Amino acid sequence: MPVRTGYLAAQAGVSSLTGAYARLEGGARLRENLGLFAFAEANARERMAGAGVRWTFGW
Repeated sequence: MPVRTGYLAAQAGVSSLTGAYARLEGGARLRENLGLFAFAEANARERMAGAGVRWTFGW
C-alpha cells in the first residue's frame, strides 16, 4: 500500500548571530518509514542548500 505524502514548510526569524533569515523545506515520504527532503536557507551573509533522507522507526 503506497504511503506517498509530502510536506512544505517555510520559516523566517532573527538570529543573534546572523540576523534575519528565511528557510524553506520540502519533502516526500516514499514509504511508511522512509522519506526524502530538501532545504534552502538564506541570511544576509550566506546561502545554504541541502538534501537528505529521513528514516523513522519505533517500538
